Amino acid sequence: MRTTLNPLLRGGAAAAAFAITLFGAQQAKAVGTIEVFQELFLSLDVSGSISGGDFDLYQDGYVNAFNNATVQAKIADTFDKGGLAIAVGQWSTTAFTPPVIGWQHITDLTTDGVNGGTSLSSFITALSAMPRQGFGVTCVNCGMADAINEINTNDFFTTRANGRVIDISTDGAGNTTGGGCGTVAQCAQAQRASAVASNIIINGLGVGASASTFLTANVVTPLNGATKAGFVETANNFGQFEAAITNKLIREVGPPVPGPGDSVPGPLPILGAGAAFGFSRKLRRRINTANFHQA
Repeated sequence: MRTTLNPLLRGGAAAAAFAITLFGAQQAKAVGTIEVFQELFLSLDVSGSISGGDFDLYQDGYVNAFNNATVQAKIADTFDKGGLAIAVGQWSTTAFTPPVIGWQHITDLTTDGVNGGTSLSSFITALSAMPRQGFGVTCVNCGMADAINEINTNDFFTTRANGRVIDISTDGAGNTTGGGCGTVAQCAQAQRASAVASNIIINGLGVGASASTFLTANVVTPLNGATKAGFVETANNFGQFEAAITNKLIREVGPPVPGPGDSVPGPLPILGAGAAFGFSRKLRRRINTANFHQA
């Protein structure tokens, strides 16, 4: 039966088509089937310059940061919006695969199985037991490439412009590339461009000024349409890592929190991609309900 709502259906389809065009082909053809508020990949440098004691501070820093009350409140704020999909990878001369902690869907702070997901408590337990996968030299672009691939091929998707985030932590500028892509800076910049094309934000945490300078110049993503620009957090040494990663997670997990010097993108001229997709889904539910009552 035709109804007066059919023009609205056509409008909803047009909005969705507009969103697909605006958001880019790679994001529109999302591989995942589980919608989440945010995808977050933690990408850790484990090259030989990081001693065993430094790695312990590294690991404890992440564990304590995720136990921080403010970080947990930010994560909990995603639960009624789809939750947080998170994984942890390590890299040095190359990226170690599979990720040291595979993708987990965090939907509750303490109880596994809520909405079919995993608790933050279980993820923290996995972080506490996380082994070191290797040593070697520092291929930053290798870690970037692996993280981008993991986000583009996992079981999750988000329609939010700021919903796909990579967190790169390193104690130095790159000193190898894996070959075939130019200088260490050029190779990192190429992966940064790949992230931009996939609507992924890359943030950095540099341990020391050299690492932070390299991350700022070559790794973190620029402002990209509706997508928030990346940022760099700095720790002078691994003793300061916990405070730095805690501040970083507060800024990047859940709804974005502007930091000093952050650029704030202007509104899209018609509809943001996420808004368009959301509008289309809500509109279809309204139409289906109306058709049911009129049948």
